[in-house]
Amino acid sequence: MPADSQTDPLLMIWNDWLRVLRWRALEEGDADGKLVNMERRREATAHTRAGLTSEEVKGDALDERTASFVEKRSAWLEAEAVGWRGDLIRVLESLRVPHGKWSWAVGGWIVALVTGYWMTDLGQEREFNLLALPLVGLLSWNAVVIVLGVLCELMPSHTLAGRGGWLAELLAHGVSRARKAKEPDAVQDRFTELAWPLAWRRLQARMRAWLHVAAAVLALGGMVALYARGWSKEYRAVWESTLLRAEGAQAFFGTLFKPASAVLGKAIPLEQVPEMWRTADKPVSPAPALPWIHLYAGTLLLLVIVPRLALAGISVGRIHRGIAKRARLLSWGPYVRRLLNAIEGGEERVDVLVHGMDPTASQREVWERGIRERFGGLARADYTRIPAGDEDDFAALWQPAGPLVVMLFNMATTPEAEVQRRLVNDIRQRLLTKHPEPEFVILLDGTSLGGRWPEDKIAGRERLWSQMMEGLGAEVIVALRKDTGVRMLPESVK
Repeated sequence: MPADSQTDPLLMIWNDWLRVLRWRALEEGDADGKLVNMERRREATAHTRAGLTSEEVKGDALDERTASFVEKRSAWLEAEAVGWRGDLIRVLESLRVPHGKWSWAVGGWIVALVTGYWMTDLGQEREFNLLALPLVGLLSWNAVVIVLGVLCELMPSHTLAGRGGWLAELLAHGVSRARKAKEPDAVQDRFTELAWPLAWRRLQARMRAWLHVAAAVLALGGMVALYARGWSKEYRAVWESTLLRAEGAQAFFGTLFKPASAVLGKAIPLEQVPEMWRTADKPVSPAPALPWIHLYAGTLLLLVIVPRLALAGISVGRIHRGIAKRARLLSWGPYVRRLLNAIEGGEERVDVLVHGMDPTASQREVWERGIRERFGGLARADYTRIPAGDEDDFAALWQPAGPLVVMLFNMATTPEAEVQRRLVNDIRQRLLTKHPEPEFVILLDGTSLGGRWPEDKIAGRERLWSQMMEGLGAEVIVALRKDTGVRMLPESVK
């Protein structure tokens, strides 16, 4: 494959990721092909795969070639969506994520500029107090924030990924639950699971960058105030302090203004400092304020504005790559392989191990819808019954036919560690001996509960099963006889 036809997933911009995630959510949530039929999906795959085969897709993460495929395929579908059915267009337009607006940022920066100008009080009347609290406070506050910002940027990206991530996950979870409570929507729920945690992390990072820029603009307002107020009045420089004496003030000003002095090429008139000291028992001899204004302005530029803008740029660049790294790890392997299998003529066999139940035709209909939603529209379920009481014998003799396994339990049954959990663990260990990277799913049959159990009781039973299966590396889904047939638990249990 030519190098120029490949796409590095780390170089994909946010809008590219959104488009890819939007179409993945639509296809995984629309397992029956009501919005986009299977023929159109296969056509999109055939036009964009560039010779890629399912056997070449290794692991779950996107590499350059698979990233190029999913990006070009989503772009092809997006272009072809023009003129499609109106319900598809409405669904695509509804798949949105939180994002900040530039108008908000610009408005905030204007407020910061005005605030910086307003708070830069030079002192009494025509005197420029070099230790005026607004100026010194502005420098001190920024020094602390800049040091903390640098330390945060020096942390490994995986460490930062967890900071504030709980908020992203919580908000995405809350939105997903709210939608489910209002009206089940498999496409919207899947998009929320995929895109919203990434979107919130991006928004948080952008807000940090905006705040860095706002702090720089605040300091700029202070710089403007220094010269604007000095334009119409002749200020004289003094200083007064309860804590400092002349020697301490000389040391303080010499340290504070040293960087600006070096860059601007302007000497620090420290010899004037003792005579500029305003005290109750000593006459003061104010010095011309302009040299000190130049030094203060240069200090704000070098120690506040430049570092803040640099941190803003670093934050933007880092979140771009950080989001891309997280996005490429969203279990892409099964999705890409299903797309390619669809045009290679291959069906995905799913071994369904049914514990203690003799399924009816209507039950199988609901189960198979859940399996298609999880493994793709071409997934084929092969059922095997596990008799109650023969769990150990079955696990000892069972041989996995492939890497896709579903264990099906009656949701109404109270799970026991010595029965269901032990069986799941034994089956998973047998599966891992032949398939190092299996897809192992626990499907809870609630087809008989929808009309008899209230929602809170069903939710409680979901939690009970989730807790019982925690740590076994299995994803848990619930099959209910509703309009959507199947709904996912809020979080996969791993």
